[in-house]
Amino acid sequence: MSDSFLKTSKSICTFCQTPIKNAAEELECPSCNSPYHNDCWIENKGCAVYGCGEKLKDDNDESSFREAIINIEYLINRNQFSEAIFEAKQFLNVERRNSELKNLYNKAVSLTNNKLNLMTSGDEAFNKRDFKAAEIYYKNVLKYTDEVETNFVNARLEISKEKIPEQNRRRIYQNILILVIILAILSAIGYLGYYTFVLKEDRDYSELVRSDNSKDLKTMEQNITKYENFLRSYPDGKNKLRATSRINQYSQQIASIYYKDDWKVALKYFHKISNTLENEDEKTIWNNIYKTAYKEFAQKTSNAKKLNSISKYGESLNELNNAMLIVSSFPGTDMEKERKIVDSNISLLNKKLASIIKINDLDREIKEKDRQLSGLSSSGFKNTILISARLTKFIEPNVYIGKEVETGNLVAIKSSSNDYRSGQMINLECIGDGKFPVTENNEISIIPLYIPYFETDDFRESGSTSTERDAIYERLKNLRSQKAKLDILLKMELM
Repeated sequence: MSDSFLKTSKSICTFCQTPIKNAAEELECPSCNSPYHNDCWIENKGCAVYGCGEKLKDDNDESSFREAIINIEYLINRNQFSEAIFEAKQFLNVERRNSELKNLYNKAVSLTNNKLNLMTSGDEAFNKRDFKAAEIYYKNVLKYTDEVETNFVNARLEISKEKIPEQNRRRIYQNILILVIILAILSAIGYLGYYTFVLKEDRDYSELVRSDNSKDLKTMEQNITKYENFLRSYPDGKNKLRATSRINQYSQQIASIYYKDDWKVALKYFHKISNTLENEDEKTIWNNIYKTAYKEFAQKTSNAKKLNSISKYGESLNELNNAMLIVSSFPGTDMEKERKIVDSNISLLNKKLASIIKINDLDREIKEKDRQLSGLSSSGFKNTILISARLTKFIEPNVYIGKEVETGNLVAIKSSSNDYRSGQMINLECIGDGKFPVTENNEISIIPLYIPYFETDDFRESGSTSTERDAIYERLKNLRSQKAKLDILLKMELM
């Protein structure tokens, strides 16, 4: 005996649960590899593991399996799939490794599924009253039914066959009804399209005519705008001439009636219809508008002259600009000849407005120089006195009356510079030049008369400009000379 048979085994027999002493006594299940004593395997006639199914076979067992397979095939051929499946499962519990049994089992299950699917689809079609489809499904399911099931399916087939003609008639009626409804819908859509698109112009024009109720200038303009919008929407429409006629009619009414209230609006609508008017009507309307505009032009230029005379140069310029706009509305007319005059007056007023800024700068500098003089001593000049006074009025020739700041006494200043004005504060180095009579409250008063030192012969003969005072006097003289020239510009009248 070889050594391999004498080796000790450490396995436990699955059947008797006792140790297997050596390898010669051990046997393994070919399916699950569980260990057994040889005797235990024979005694149990196979594997003792639950669910394994490995068994010993003898001639009787082999004969039983062959009969079972034949019987299962018979059941399948008779469409008794449930019985075939049940019997196959019974034998498969004993002989799990038998491939022929498994094939028969799978075949029975597959045929059963086909039968159930066809039957289910037929029932669904039957319940939905689709009897034609149900008939097809039931005919196909007959291939898989046994005798009892065949009777049931045939009953369903009979019902389906009876319902199919009725259903066909109903379907025909439904199709006819659907066709009628579709034709009605198409007719309605066609009419709606015709009404919406083809008749839209007529409907819109009819709506314009219904709302055409003009009572004044505003409503006339609104109606003209409506008709113009209509023509933009239908530039080549069949109502084009009628809409154009209404626009011309309203435009002529506005130009003929409302030129006195607003010649600009009248002129605007006159230009719309000038080429459609008779010569006599065109001439009459044009003359009325032109005369009204020229009257406004003359009023603007007259207002400008009045405003200029009271030194309201900005307002005067606005009037002339408005007058220029009127001239621009009538090119090639007699009014156009006055453009150069208006342009010249506008240029003059622009210069005056610019001069006001310059005069204000000069006034500020003159006041600054006067303040500087007031802070300087007068001891450098013989027989001079510093006069600080506010001027109250002007007396010809070149004599200004003022009130001294400190004493409140009246003094007279005689100056040839002619650039002082009422309310101005002066600080001048002066020389006495006698007395001057002044009438106050119907009473004559004699007040001292002074001459600015820089206007005297002593100042001119001294030729001395080295001192600060001389420089200030010289600057004041120059400033007043510039201001006098600008005053001349401001006093110029418009043409």
